[in-house]
Amino acid sequence: MPTPRIRVAVLCTGNICRSPMAEVALRQLIADDIVLRGRVEVTSAGTAKWHVGSPMDPRARRALDRAGLHLAGSPGGYADRAYLDSHDIVVVMTREHLADVRARLTNEATEVIMLRNLLSPGSNLDVADPYYGDDAEFDECLELLRRGGQRLTSVLRRRCDGGSYGA
Repeated sequence: MPTPRIRVAVLCTGNICRSPMAEVALRQLIADDIVLRGRVEVTSAGTAKWHVGSPMDPRARRALDRAGLHLAGSPGGYADRAYLDSHDIVVVMTREHLADVRARLTNEATEVIMLRNLLSPGSNLDVADPYYGDDAEFDECLELLRRGGQRLTSVLRRRCDGGSYGA
């Protein structure tokens, strides 16, 4: 198995809903892709310290299970400067997350991408937080995250092949 060459971080605010769902969905897409398997490492964290060490929200876990995505996510973590600087790509859910990351990040080689820009380049739209919603909102959020993850795998494939990439 090739050594991971690309480190991807997925961020939301508390790291219990959007980012762990995106992490699991992206990890599954990578596991199913012969080009990416073993070459891309995915983690998730939050821009706030609210849920460090906590498991993902049970509603997020149920949404993943309903979608057939049974991989475990990372425990809640905090995206401090060292965490951000250690990644090649950081995917954020909102413009606020983007500002937080840019304020902390010192590694100029780290690319920061808003997830919705993978689907609609230049739109700068936020991924809505399902935290105060019901199961249907978690399912809708997960579907958006999965589609963004599918686009990101295309970016990652080009990068693994040594080609240019961007989103």
